[in-house]
Amino acid sequence: MTQFNNMKPIFKIPLKYGLIGSLFGIILIIVLFYSNRHPLLIPPMFDFRIILFGLFIFFGLKEFREYYNGGILNFWQGMVISFIMYMMIGVVVGVFIIAFANLVPEFLEGYITGTIKGMELEKSRLLTEGSITISEEEFNRQVTLLKETSPMLLAVDYIIKSCFIGFFLAIIISVILRRTEKRF
Repeated sequence: MTQFNNMKPIFKIPLKYGLIGSLFGIILIIVLFYSNRHPLLIPPMFDFRIILFGLFIFFGLKEFREYYNGGILNFWQGMVISFIMYMMIGVVVGVFIIAFANLVPEFLEGYITGTIKGMELEKSRLLTEGSITISEEEFNRQVTLLKETSPMLLAVDYIIKSCFIGFFLAIIISVILRRTEKRF
């Protein structure tokens, strides 16, 4: 614990908020799954990570700026702190997804079933309509590949999506909270 207290604030703050955010992410996944709403099948615009990352990045950067850096937050500091935070949340929750999918097989089965149902609903559009179409053979191959999805693949997908969500939120929040020293 003394090592954590001796750590530089630019690392201490995101680790603290990253661990707390990971706990919230894990709880949200469990609650959503057991309320019959698979957390990995939620449309991207309603993804709980947008709110989760937004809140933790905002409060983490604000704490760093106000309590550790004399009211100053440079853009690069905001991006570094945010990066550590959303990567930590993504990786910790990703590891939880692997463990949860192995302990509760219905989690992985529900994801595969839900994704295949979604593909079946969009089948006609994928095969004939739109600017990009696929063949019936390719569609069936994708369904076959989907049935072989592993918990590791779910975790990697979660981490990659977390990086995209976190990166864009980090830019926005770092710009909003940025304050530099007055030179004139």
